[in-house]
Amino acid sequence: MQRSQLAAVRALLITLSLGAVCASATAQSAGLTLATWNLEWLMTPQARATLGATCMAQQPRSDQRALPCTPGRTPPPERTAADFDALGHSAQALRQREGVDVVALQEVDGPEAARQVFRQGWRLDCFVQRQHPQKVGFAIRDGIPYRCNGDLQALDVDGGTRSGADVTLWPGTRQEVRLLAVHLKSGCFTGKLDRNFPPCARLRQQVPVVEAWVDQRVREGVAFALLGDFNRHLDKDARYPAGPDEAAPFNLMQAWSDNDPPGAELLRATEGERYIGCDADDRHKQYIDDILIDRKLAARHKNRRFARLPFEAGDAGRTLSDHCPVIWSLKP
Repeated sequence: MQRSQLAAVRALLITLSLGAVCASATAQSAGLTLATWNLEWLMTPQARATLGATCMAQQPRSDQRALPCTPGRTPPPERTAADFDALGHSAQALRQREGVDVVALQEVDGPEAARQVFRQGWRLDCFVQRQHPQKVGFAIRDGIPYRCNGDLQALDVDGGTRSGADVTLWPGTRQEVRLLAVHLKSGCFTGKLDRNFPPCARLRQQVPVVEAWVDQRVREGVAFALLGDFNRHLDKDARYPAGPDEAAPFNLMQAWSDNDPPGAELLRATEGERYIGCDADDRHKQYIDDILIDRKLAARHKNRRFARLPFEAGDAGRTLSDHCPVIWSLKP
């Protein structure tokens, strides 16, 4: 290759590099829009058929690749191509209409399953290393730099609960933000955690794990957010103190948002927001899906807009999910 050609190639590479930097800076200055979505046992049709051929009477443990067929409980759903298309329309709306940058995913059997719904314009990554089909991970808009930080394995407190997925956006820049996606133990939606009830006991063990993660981010001075299915009515939880023992708290919110260390204070997306149902058959009254941000991230983005993305009325009767996306748009 001649010198003139080499010079032209170098100039092109520099132009492309500068363009990418400018695009990244523009995206960062435009803010950050976060979402969380539990997709209710989302698997590929092939995986659902294979695992559905046999099942376990009890919920499988984290190291077991199986489905439950617990008597009296609805089995994990089987979806048609039209069902996946309807879910895909919601994912498309998240990206194109709502401008979502990152979606924390729960109950998704890894990237291949997520691709059934998040078809274009997304990176599907940072899923927890778990054999069980219910995994936690992320859908990240194409073009956003990120780094997977490994699983928060300590959240699996008994070998059968779910680890957390951890990612850093724009690593190494002034706009760096760290996200932890969680799907906490189900069954203890309200009331103190010290009750003699196994789901509450498991959830009580998980709370200090998240608190340690929060406290470490505060000490590092990194802006962060917690996203996911908390399986807890956090509006009620936030009214009561965590109690004197950090290792055995009575509630979640006051344990995590206690300003100890200074700066460990969290804002909640659903605070003061009315409940928006996912469809006409939604009988829930309160959110269990939520997004929590720290004061550092809140200071960067003083303009915040909450939204829920219900399913289209025309998709009534389809097998979609028992959750729909919660969205929090953060703008400077």
